[in-house]
Amino acid sequence: MAGEREGFSRRLAFAALIGLAIGTAVVLAAVPFSNKTEFQRLTVAAGPRGSDAYQLLSEIAEVVERHSETLRLTVRESGGSSENVGMIRAGTVDLAAVHADTPAVNVIRLISHLYKDYFQLIARDKAGISGIRDLVGKRIALPPFGTDEFRAFWMLARHYDLAVDDFRWKAMSLREATEAIAKNQVDAVFALRSLHDRLILHLISNAGLVGTQLAYVPIDQTRAIAINRPFLDASVIVKGAFDGDPPLPATDIQAPTIERLLVARADLDPMAIRELTGILFEQRLDLIVRTPLADEIAIPDASIGLSVPLHDGADAYYRRDEPSFIQENAEPLALLVTVIAMVMSAGFALRARLVANRKNRADSYNYQLLALANEARDAESVETLDKCRDSLHEIRESVVVALDTDDVTEEGFQSFAFLWDSVRIGIDQRRAEIGSGHAAGEMRKQIATRHPETAQ
Repeated sequence: MAGEREGFSRRLAFAALIGLAIGTAVVLAAVPFSNKTEFQRLTVAAGPRGSDAYQLLSEIAEVVERHSETLRLTVRESGGSSENVGMIRAGTVDLAAVHADTPAVNVIRLISHLYKDYFQLIARDKAGISGIRDLVGKRIALPPFGTDEFRAFWMLARHYDLAVDDFRWKAMSLREATEAIAKNQVDAVFALRSLHDRLILHLISNAGLVGTQLAYVPIDQTRAIAINRPFLDASVIVKGAFDGDPPLPATDIQAPTIERLLVARADLDPMAIRELTGILFEQRLDLIVRTPLADEIAIPDASIGLSVPLHDGADAYYRRDEPSFIQENAEPLALLVTVIAMVMSAGFALRARLVANRKNRADSYNYQLLALANEARDAESVETLDKCRDSLHEIRESVVVALDTDDVTEEGFQSFAFLWDSVRIGIDQRRAEIGSGHAAGEMRKQIATRHPETAQ
């Protein structure tokens, strides 16, 4: 029997070890799956491939991947701002880069300013173009039809009263325009780009390689243009911004600019947008190392008005350092709390005093009852007890009135009622004792009268 029990114990221990090993293996196998992070992926319409916006947003997507444990961006090639807004409205993208003059819709919210696009008119130095009016009769390369850049040029032309047939123009890509101006096929190129745009820099360097000298044409009525179009700013392209010898531009020149904005769908998770906004500004150095464009990323200035409302997530990030209502009003609130505490303390003290007064009043009635009880105990006649009973009822009436006027508490009245009933019983008992004593005395007198000899 002992051997069988020992064998059973060994088999049981072995089975337990096998079960423990299987359980450990299951747990270890499940750990990688349990630690797998579910990313929230946001798709962003970034504009044409190779554009400033596409380049910047691609770099932002890589920085987000490096610094976020929950968020990922997918950069999608798209057309101009109007197309990007349409994609957001249709729900095919979550974010987009748009110009500040894009008609706002109620499903779009602002995250941040990305950079400024400059109105740039670049001419061959020997073309004789020193101002916008000098374009009359010249050959001009314009951006492709339907783009923001194409519309921007004609807005500029309308301001200077230039008609469609005042010059010879052709819509083409900036790459094509680079070849055309280098080969003397056009006299000027218009672009709406940042000062860091790779294609603009390539146009300038390519012209230098083939010996074509370029000149930046100033837009001298920049401030007037901005007055009638509030979404434009009057800016300056500084001397030598693109080349130092010879300087290009040759002097500081005026140029209208328009902000490129990063916008999002209004219904996007505020926490995701808050994290994205935080990365834009907290990982700024990482972005600037990748592209100089990132240096222009800026917080929208709500004090001068916004063409698009801020997204709740971005607004929460921008307000993160603002004091809360309690922090902002700490001193008045502290004073209010102090006053309330003082008032409450005074109220409690007053209540305690009133309760003490009511208790003292109830105690005074109880002392009267005790004095009445002593008087009844020492009474030798029924008349004295009758007076005690009358006083007892008078005291009760006084206490009832005091209870109605809140001069006596409920607890005090209950204590009084108990003592009052005890005194009443004591008076009745004393009356019975006196009555029985009188009856015995009368009986003795009657016996003495009838039987004098017995009494002797």
